[in-house]
Amino acid sequence: MAAAGGASSIITQVQQGGPPINTLGDVGADENIAMDLRGTRFVLSRDELLTLPEFVLLSLFPNGLFPEGQMGGSEGDAVQVDYDPESLQYMLDFFRKVASSIPSDTSPPASQDGDAMPIEPLVGSSRDDASKRAGIIVLREDLDFYVIPPKADLQQTEMIEVKRAAARALLKQDGIFSGLKRSDEPGTTEAHLIEMLTAGGFNHDDQWGHRAGEPGKAVVCSLALARLRSDIRGNEMGGNNAVGMAQKLLLFWRKPARRCWWEGVELNDVEGVDGKLKVWIRRVWTLEMSVIGLR
Repeated sequence: MAAAGGASSIITQVQQGGPPINTLGDVGADENIAMDLRGTRFVLSRDELLTLPEFVLLSLFPNGLFPEGQMGGSEGDAVQVDYDPESLQYMLDFFRKVASSIPSDTSPPASQDGDAMPIEPLVGSSRDDASKRAGIIVLREDLDFYVIPPKADLQQTEMIEVKRAAARALLKQDGIFSGLKRSDEPGTTEAHLIEMLTAGGFNHDDQWGHRAGEPGKAVVCSLALARLRSDIRGNEMGGNNAVGMAQKLLLFWRKPARRCWWEGVELNDVEGVDGKLKVWIRRVWTLEMSVIGLR
């Protein structure tokens, strides 16, 4: 995999397969695309779809957009998409809220505190244009878990119930950074990642904005969004160092990146299990920056 920030990058760039999302360019900006996400219908414009992160578009349309050249617009031709509708709705609500907060051309620019150090304009824009754009940090976690049978001679149906109980226990562990605390000693990859994300807009005690199990799979998917900080006060988090850490996030604009961890854990108070339940976890984080206001 190519590094997203050099050989010492703290997170590696994702090379996902599938046709390019540029096929959206064939869709008129004022045309709508209808999708059916596991029974929930969404109708989105081309412009709004293009604000979504690249890795989300690849998940929504793994085989490319409309290979038959048809637009989803009427009741019968919505594109069938296997994706969590609540996760997409959470993302749309957040993006729309950020977009509504961006001042219009006729709105006077907000004055900045004299002690604030503005982060460099987003993706090469001038400082005058920067106030009309906003960066959004998009962080997704795919947590695959493998349950060690708590006792011998478990029937298949019993093991399925144990896995479901383990999933419920894992869902309760909803702190974004709680899974990295064991390896966040100073100087580690995890510590750098946490420092960069908290400098950019997250807080150490933040929880996932959306967290749910995937139907029929031993997988828990989580999503968290944060608006990129537009300025950092000189007395906050080391001033210039915090600005530099936040700026690193701009390397991930339209360049989704992935990091994977394995760990063995013991879950307490799992329903139907006496004592601790041993579980192997593969935690995959995908990070990308989106920018609202680009044309």
